Amino acid sequence: MRLALAAKGSLLAAMGALFGALALRALGPPARWWAILFGLGFVLLGAFLAWAGLMAWLDALIGGAVTASGARALPSRRAGHSLRLPDGHFVEFILHNPWAPLVPGRIYNVTYGRFSRVLVAPPVEGREG
Repeated sequence: MRLALAAKGSLLAAMGALFGALALRALGPPARWWAILFGLGFVLLGAFLAWAGLMAWLDALIGGAVTASGARALPSRRAGHSLRLPDGHFVEFILHNPWAPLVPGRIYNVTYGRFSRVLVAPPVEGREG
């Protein structure tokens, strides 16, 4: 799983660098108002992707998984999240679900990376409470 986290972190960091390069290109001369707006958007998106890549790399290098009970499977993964923790945070699969499919609305016990909030072990069906 550490190798998968490192690969995901590298992919996210590369995407962040791509958006950083696009931002430099958009903000370079001759700067037009619409290019500046796009450039600022690229800066924000690139910074977020670089941060997410760093979190995945921290989990790959340092480790430190967290176990939580009471995570509810979401009805849709459209936002990229897979389960909602009782504290309101979300956890997700590495890139896809390599384990058994989740049943939307069911409660699971999960183990995820401390920094990236990526599942590092198969979710185990639990109960509320």
